[in-house]
Amino acid sequence: MLSIHHFVITAIVAIITLFYSVFFYHFLKDQQQKTDLIMESIRHDTSETAYIISTEMQGIESIRSFKSLLNRKVASSPLITNMVVSLGNKILIKTDAAITTIPPGKRTLSTLNNIPTSKLLEQRVFESDIDFFMQDKPAKLRLFTYVDHKYISNYFSQNQMNYLLFFGLFPMLGLGLLWLILRNYITTPLESLRLFAYSQEKRPKPFKLKELEYVRSSMEETFQRLEHEKKELYRLARTDSLSGLANRSQLNERLSWLISEASRENSEFAIVFIDLDNFKVVNDSLGHDIGDELLKNVADLIHHVLREYDIIARVGGDEFVIVLSHYKTNFELTHIIQRIIDRISELHIIESHPIRVSASIGVAFYPQDGTDITGLMKSADIAMYEAKKLGKNQFKFFTKALHQQVLKEIELEHSMRKAIKNNEFELFYQPKMSTDGHQVVGAEALIRWIHPQKGIIPPNDFIPAAEKNGLMVELGEWILQTVVQQQIEWKTSGLADIQLSVNLSVVQFLDDHFDDKFERIIIQSGIDPQKLDIEMTESVFLENSLKNLSSLNNIRDLGVSISLDDFGTGYSSLAYLKALPIDTLKIDKSFMDDFNNETGSIFIETIVKLAHTLKLHVVAEGIETQDQINYLVKIGCNTYQGYYCSPPLPVDQFEAFLRLTDYGCGEDRE
Repeated sequence: MLSIHHFVITAIVAIITLFYSVFFYHFLKDQQQKTDLIMESIRHDTSETAYIISTEMQGIESIRSFKSLLNRKVASSPLITNMVVSLGNKILIKTDAAITTIPPGKRTLSTLNNIPTSKLLEQRVFESDIDFFMQDKPAKLRLFTYVDHKYISNYFSQNQMNYLLFFGLFPMLGLGLLWLILRNYITTPLESLRLFAYSQEKRPKPFKLKELEYVRSSMEETFQRLEHEKKELYRLARTDSLSGLANRSQLNERLSWLISEASRENSEFAIVFIDLDNFKVVNDSLGHDIGDELLKNVADLIHHVLREYDIIARVGGDEFVIVLSHYKTNFELTHIIQRIIDRISELHIIESHPIRVSASIGVAFYPQDGTDITGLMKSADIAMYEAKKLGKNQFKFFTKALHQQVLKEIELEHSMRKAIKNNEFELFYQPKMSTDGHQVVGAEALIRWIHPQKGIIPPNDFIPAAEKNGLMVELGEWILQTVVQQQIEWKTSGLADIQLSVNLSVVQFLDDHFDDKFERIIIQSGIDPQKLDIEMTESVFLENSLKNLSSLNNIRDLGVSISLDDFGTGYSSLAYLKALPIDTLKIDKSFMDDFNNETGSIFIETIVKLAHTLKLHVVAEGIETQDQINYLVKIGCNTYQGYYCSPPLPVDQFEAFLRLTDYGCGEDRE
């Protein structure tokens, strides 16, 4: 593929070749025409002289009278230098005394037709016959014509020079000028456009030709726009669109460089992982627009606390990562982190809404807690969750103990998945008893893990892990199906037709398919929905409360009752009792333990009276003594559960408990 430059050169060379081919043809033709004219002139002068001598000569003795004729011919023709008349080998008359012999060879004019120029330039003498009669007998004289070789050579040289000048040099200069014009106005601009299109480095100057200038300006405008878009895309690819901070991609780039530098200099730096506490509550209660403005505000606060060379990035919804280096002591480091916590904890006014949030922060160090990006981020994340676990609004450093804890959690998750596969989980049932007659009015299903080596593992050891690693959804569905089947089985066998309670985790409510799964289990099993009770804690309303409220209403619409467990231990509010579809309040064991002091009893009695006013059932948990039973009867609480009557029992023991005609609780059991 030819370039524009090469194409123009090739075209001009082709034009030159064609032109000079035509030129050379006409030049040779012109040379031959001039040769023919010269030969015609020589032939005419020679023939005329020979004719005059032939017709006017009276005898051989009168030949000398024609010398003047020869001299006139020589003088009148620039082509002829000498003429000689001879008879045989004898010279009769001549115009130059220096000629003494007849030139050798035969050069008769009559035989030299269409002589080429090169032959003409080689020929020095031409001859012609002169016919006359001597004593009435024919005889022949010979007339030799000497041509001016130098004159003829100069004539052709001058003619050739003129021809080359007017028909060779001037056209060549014209073509050269054309080439310069094409190169300056077309080929060079087009070549610069080609290079500009290829590299966009050197921008060409404005062109003289209007059409090319349109192309150049259009290309320049296009490339400027593309360059701007490329920079903008590069910025967007490395910047968080909401906060304007670096995103995860840019953070990884800068961390890679920092790790390399720290490795060479044998230095350390800190990864600070920040997560806002209860940020979802702000989103759910005030809307995502307010939440986004809060995130921008927090980002600005953190940015102003940090130094110019510190790195800050937003890596998630409410998650920020800071990289701190060049600190002299850990005191300086912790001072910066504490300032961040203090600033975030200040009151934020977002669109006239006063908002307070806090932050949990985890800190990991290079190279102690990780030598690569993944390891450092994981260690900082673990430390952050430890800060949340210990009460939030604080920071924690990653330690080996934390690392071991994480490994333990990983091992626990693996064991739990294996336990689900091997059916190691089992449901225990704790009866709910009436305070007047100790009749079984229901039971709460409680999961236990029967480990083949470790024995019974209490729920507090694996339920939090199941909620964290996502197994709670699968485990909760299994619990619900098992309880429903168990209730139907006991009813069908005639053993008991009591209401069974199932604890639902907040994680299950967050599952997008929870409502469909729950309804399918109820409908397909054929259970009487009134024989199923769902227990949930107040934490359900701290996470995605609108969706959870919708799920609770769907449960009530199916005919299933709902109990609010551990009432009073969390963020209990009368607004909950008014707005939520609740059937039963469960008084936590911690309150029942204080029933015998004035403050505790007032609190319990208030809960019971409130429930009765709202027409809610009340269940007291953790009942362990007869005195507690007597107190419950006194205040009108008619349902309880606890070790006073029975601990949670496996299915076979619970069935044996149900078969007793007189259950007997506490001292009555003996």
